Amino acid sequence: MIKDEVEMDGRSFVFGLKCFEGVSGFREGGGVHCLVWKLGFGGNVLVENGLVHFYAVGGFLSRARQVFDECSERDVVTWTAMIDGYVQRGGVDEGLRLFGVMLCGEVVPNEVTMITLLSACALKADLNLGMRLHSYIEKSDFEFTLNLKNAMLDMYVKCGGLTSARRVFELMEFRDVFSWTSMVNGCAKCGELELARRYFDEMPAKNVVSWNAMIAGYSQNNRPKDALELFHAMVDGGLVPIEATLVCILSACAQSSNLNSGQWIHHHYIRQNKIEITVSLGNALIDMYAKCGRIDVAEELFNDMGKRDLVSWNSMINSYADHGKGNEALTLFDRAINLGIKPDHITFVGILSACSHAGLVTRGRKHFTDMKQVFGLEPKVEHYACMIDLLGRVGLLEEAYDMITTMPVDPDEAAWGALLNGCRMHGNADLGKLAARKLIDLDPADSGTYVILANLCSREKRWDDVSEIRHLMREKGVRKTQGRSSIELEGQFHEFSVADDSHPRAEDIYKILAITFMFSNLEDDTFQTLNCPQNVDIISNG
Repeated sequence: MIKDEVEMDGRSFVFGLKCFEGVSGFREGGGVHCLVWKLGFGGNVLVENGLVHFYAVGGFLSRARQVFDECSERDVVTWTAMIDGYVQRGGVDEGLRLFGVMLCGEVVPNEVTMITLLSACALKADLNLGMRLHSYIEKSDFEFTLNLKNAMLDMYVKCGGLTSARRVFELMEFRDVFSWTSMVNGCAKCGELELARRYFDEMPAKNVVSWNAMIAGYSQNNRPKDALELFHAMVDGGLVPIEATLVCILSACAQSSNLNSGQWIHHHYIRQNKIEITVSLGNALIDMYAKCGRIDVAEELFNDMGKRDLVSWNSMINSYADHGKGNEALTLFDRAINLGIKPDHITFVGILSACSHAGLVTRGRKHFTDMKQVFGLEPKVEHYACMIDLLGRVGLLEEAYDMITTMPVDPDEAAWGALLNGCRMHGNADLGKLAARKLIDLDPADSGTYVILANLCSREKRWDDVSEIRHLMREKGVRKTQGRSSIELEGQFHEFSVADDSHPRAEDIYKILAITFMFSNLEDDTFQTLNCPQNVDIISNG
């Protein structure tokens, strides 16, 4: 246009700026800005609004604010563009403050302004402010468009106002996939999984985000079986999962120690479909393999990552700690520090746990002290629990007790449980009884506490204490929790408990177990002479 000397107006500059939106187009957009002044469009409201929007969207807030402050005239679009820039770039409080200034200047907000402000409330998780905005919208006679209702719904969901969200949803005459997905998300985040599933099943049309919301709900609420079953249904329906879905389902595999499904997703889905392993996906794979017992594969994945974030380092450090590889965890921590990685509270949970498993008292004390003195991190209850566990494991029970009684935060079940475990390991029934009482006060229904204490007293031949514990269990109606295990075969989960006969093929299973037990007691050469596939036809008969 410039070369051909075509006459330009305000819209020409707005369209030009639109082409260069984003961080990469800052220089080109700056060139358009220079041209604006050169050609005398500096006072054009349309152009000034375009400049504020361009800089704000790109994250250049100081430049956007400079243009905003120098505007010859500001309309609702100018104010909204600046407010939105702050909100989208983490300056929520400044955006809300600017809205107050806008109202004092008697500029009337429009629908886009209100959607931006509702988004700000969602980011702050400020339910009270969101409700006040809702009231303002109703009193100001705004037209309740679908976009505005969806923004209101999203705000209530992210602020934990499920009752208000349901009220808005039920009053909507028309709902789109965003509306339904918001309700699935909201119910799942509040732990209302059955209600979330009801909304999910009633959705007239679902997209991949809808499926992901329900799968994430199951995964985050410790329902890995349901998450995996829904994932299989999604894939069978021909939908292609997004990265967030894969991260959620790998988390479900990790929770249930379901290595088969995790490996299938990795090898037959991610690799075969040539899906890029981003940092988030790589972290999820590391966590899954480690929690499924394949620390070697987790280590290989970590070493092959081209880019790592703090979560990557934390995942690997904590994985080493969980697998009793204390020295490897500490070596990796030193490597991270040397590379300039700044540890957080999660890092130190892994490090202190690693010291505990390796019995490294001196190193554990040093890292615990370094948290605050070197890295400026105030130890939390979980860090104290790790230290109590470390001291308890090596028999320093009095020191562990001193720590739990003087720590600046209230000890939780993990802290008292660590002390009780130390007492169990080293046969201190008196201190164990004290720790158990604290645990029973915190969670009277946890049968594990009673069982550990009863076993400890039994080992010390304190039969009166054992009788007292059993009486207390009966009095409180506590029964020993029955252990359960599960296995996944071809997308179906099978759960079992001790002496369980509820499975439809229980009789066949017990026959197999009996035969397996018999073989395990035979000499190796005797076992080799048996023609197992012919003799045990129930294995091959489905």
